[in-house]
Amino acid sequence: MGNKLLIGWAEESITPDKKIKLAGQFFERISEYVETPISVTAMAVESGEEQMVICSCDLVSIGENLGRLVRDNLKEKVFGLDVNKIIINATHTHTAMVYDRTGTASSVSSLDVLKRYMPEDKTYVERASSDDIMNPQEALAFLADKIALAIKKAWEYRKTAYYSNGFGRAAVGMCRRVVYDDKTAKMWGDTNSANFDELEGGNDSGIELLYVFDENKKLTGVVANVACPSQVVEHRSFISSDYWGKVKILLREKFGDELFVLCLCSAAGDQC
Repeated sequence: MGNKLLIGWAEESITPDKKIKLAGQFFERISEYVETPISVTAMAVESGEEQMVICSCDLVSIGENLGRLVRDNLKEKVFGLDVNKIIINATHTHTAMVYDRTGTASSVSSLDVLKRYMPEDKTYVERASSDDIMNPQEALAFLADKIALAIKKAWEYRKTAYYSNGFGRAAVGMCRRVVYDDKTAKMWGDTNSANFDELEGGNDSGIELLYVFDENKKLTGVVANVACPSQVVEHRSFISSDYWGKVKILLREKFGDELFVLCLCSAAGDQC
C-alpha cells in the first residue's frame, strides 16, 4: 500500500489598506484604488517522508529577501515542515506593490535605470512622500507575514486528498518581440511596416492542470500553469491581480467560492 497523500490549501489577501508604489515600470506609479484584490495561495503536499509547499503570489517577482524572511518567520513555528521545501512564485503582475529587495543580486531599481539614462541637466525628485503610502520596507514585512500565514494554514489544514491531471489549449500569450528584415528586434515593435519579418518566437498554448479532490471526491482546488505573465493591465495606477483575478472569479462562479486556484507562470518572459 502506498503512502497516503495529504494536501492542504489556504489563501490570504495581500491587498494593503494603504496606497502603494506599483512595481513593473521605469516610472513611479502610486495606486489610486483596488481594481481586483491581490492574494497569495498556498498548497501544502505531504506523502510519507516527502513534502512541499507551493505559493502563488500576485506580485511582479520574488526577491531573495522576501523568500528568506518568509522562511525565517516559519522556522520552529510549524511542526514537521521543512522550510527549505517551500517554493514561492509570482504571477508577474505589474499592478502590485514595490517591496524592499535590498541584497537581491538580480534586483535593479527603477531609479538605477533612470539615473543611467537621465540627461546631465536633469535630476530625479521624489514627488510622492506620505504616511498614506506603504513604503518598500513596510511592504516587505507585510508580504512576509501574509505569505508565512498562508503557508502555515495550508500545512495545518492538510487532509487526505486525491488528484488528477489535465491538459488543455488556449492561446493566452503571444510573443511581443518583433523581428525586422535587417535582423534587428524590438520589444512591442510595429508589425504594420514594410520591413516586418516575423515574431521572434511562437507561443505555448498548452495549459497544464492538476485537479485536487478531498476524500469525498469533491473538487477543492486547481493548479494551472499558463505560459504568460500577468501583463494585461500594465502601466495602470490601480492594484490588480490582472487576468488571474478574473479567472478565479469565473471558476468560483462555476465551482463554488471555496475553490482554491494556484496560478503558475511558466518560462514566458517574451509573452504577453
